Amino acid sequence: MSNMDHSEAEIDNLLRRSLAAPVPSLPPNFKLRRPSERPRRILLASYGLMSAAVSIVVMRGQGLGWGLIAAMTLGPLAIIEAARRLRRKQWEM
Repeated sequence: MSNMDHSEAEIDNLLRRSLAAPVPSLPPNFKLRRPSERPRRILLASYGLMSAAVSIVVMRGQGLGWGLIAAMTLGPLAIIEAARRLRRKQWEM
């Protein structure tokens, strides 16, 4: 029996013992708790505000006017809100 055959036999034996073992299960009184949505929303809002602030500083540093900066910052927000409203209308139908 070569070294490779010996290793394969050991692995085969290990797999056979593992498959013969009973399947583990959770206790009957175990309850899965869903994480709160609030920290996720706070994190997402913080990220959005910080990215908007950095973008504004960079655009202003490039010499863009406040009108263009406002349009480029608020435009995507308006598109998101329009998409939400359209989706709500589709669900109502």
